[in-house]
Amino acid sequence: MKLPPMLAEKAVPTDSADRAERDRSFLIFAGIVLVAISLGFKSELLNPGQVWALALGLVLIAAPALLGYLRGAEEFPRIEHYIPVALGAITLAGLSLFPDVQLWKYAALTVLFGAGFVIAGRLDYLRLRAQEKRGHIVLQELMLVVVVFGAYLVVVTLHFNPILQLLWIFTISFLASYRSFRVNGTTIAPRRAFIFALFVGQVVTFLAWAITALSLYLVVYEGTFAVMLLFAWYINRGLVRHTVEDSFTRNVVLEYGAFAIVLIYLFVASYQPSR
Repeated sequence: MKLPPMLAEKAVPTDSADRAERDRSFLIFAGIVLVAISLGFKSELLNPGQVWALALGLVLIAAPALLGYLRGAEEFPRIEHYIPVALGAITLAGLSLFPDVQLWKYAALTVLFGAGFVIAGRLDYLRLRAQEKRGHIVLQELMLVVVVFGAYLVVVTLHFNPILQLLWIFTISFLASYRSFRVNGTTIAPRRAFIFALFVGQVVTFLAWAITALSLYLVVYEGTFAVMLLFAWYINRGLVRHTVEDSFTRNVVLEYGAFAIVLIYLFVASYQPSR
């Protein structure tokens, strides 16, 4: 009895290395486009209002690029994946308004922004597909700290209206905290992450208000101000994180205690009673 010939097996497309390489190339292309747009911030033809409008446009262009790259996993990409590019756009827009930042330095910063966009997008891609490795969390944390410090430095250096400045500081603290609670380490549910981020944002904003209100007695330069805000954000965000995870250890207490001592020292060292 003759058996019918075996049907040739059809190749089933999978999420192979070729697919990953193609996705990475798309992300790199999007990063190059964002770098090209960011270089336009430094144009002398733009006034500050137009620079901030262009920064908003940068975020609107980056959002669909990230969405197209990250989608396809079981979890649909949420707002926390777009926060680094938003904070980066704030930083670049503000730095472009600094008269002492030369063009080549600004170009180098835009290249770093593009590289950070690619790395953060890639790490989020791996996390959404449960392929995250141990060192990825440290890298995500480092990039978030850098972009938060840059955003703080821009806000305190440009000398906005005091109320607007506090609003900016709260927004930056809230967005960075929400991103951290949702992406870095154990994922916290969106509603809880929202509440915790509000708490951290309020504490950092209160510190900024206290420094501003005591300007008659404190001599705080812009760089020091940004560092103090960064320490306040890092400490409070970390305390919330370790409380939720129930992961307080001696090393954790020593780490945040050391940061708190440095923060207190910066505050006390800035006090000038003779003013």
